[in-house]
Amino acid sequence: MPSQEDPALTPPVTEIVVDVPGWHQVQPRIPDTPQRRQLESQRSVREIVFGVQDGILTTLGIITGVGVAEGARSAVFISGFLALLAGALSMGVGEYLGGKSEREVVQATIDMEKAEMASDPQAEFAEQVAYYKLKGFSAQEAQMIVTRLTQHPDIYLYEMMRDEFGIDPRVAEDTSLRAPLAMGASYAGGSLLPILAFFLPISMLASTVLSLVLAVLGLFGVGAYAARTSNRNPVSKGLEIVAYGCGVFALSYLAGHFIPPLFGHAPVAVGG
Repeated sequence: MPSQEDPALTPPVTEIVVDVPGWHQVQPRIPDTPQRRQLESQRSVREIVFGVQDGILTTLGIITGVGVAEGARSAVFISGFLALLAGALSMGVGEYLGGKSEREVVQATIDMEKAEMASDPQAEFAEQVAYYKLKGFSAQEAQMIVTRLTQHPDIYLYEMMRDEFGIDPRVAEDTSLRAPLAMGASYAGGSLLPILAFFLPISMLASTVLSLVLAVLGLFGVGAYAARTSNRNPVSKGLEIVAYGCGVFALSYLAGHFIPPLFGHAPVAVGG
């Protein structure tokens, strides 16, 4: 909040938000649109890309490092499916708890803003007028807009949250399990790809090579999917995801090969 009140920004207001009956129970509200809902569904690509890439790379490193080093398919299946199960549960629960913590932070901020509106409504009015002046409105236009907003506390509160904190208050109301389920399922799907090659009746070496190929194809596929939702070139986006994935896998291999000898241990076959 501004440290000093400008009298020009605090015109006399006969009815301010605290005078509107029941305003303490309101939640921030904005008009909903089909375009907003479409964008919200498209934003789930974050969980899909994150989950699939992490599942592919983590499981690939485990099965080609631990499983293949044992030289037995049973070791590949045990290590691979344990990585799939533990990783999917961890990612899903982590996404749920992270989202829950974010909602609690946003709700606490909303409650704090409502308390400030109750304790010093005129200062909050002046603050919102100042924000509208920063957007290019004249002092008279800004005062007229904010005066009108005070008669609609839910929209007024949303404007305060957006302009002062730069957050979307709808985060506090989003209790759906879409994101945790998408994250866990994406991780499981990505983890399954490199394991599939070891179900085929071919040599362990051929299965390992095929596992690497499937991992690359999976990374490219999730990149192409992400490109479709963001109107980007699917080939370039797919290659981008593949490049990052290969970089992570290569660094994991180098770390497993060179770091253990520094501590008197033999190299660890992470990633092969």
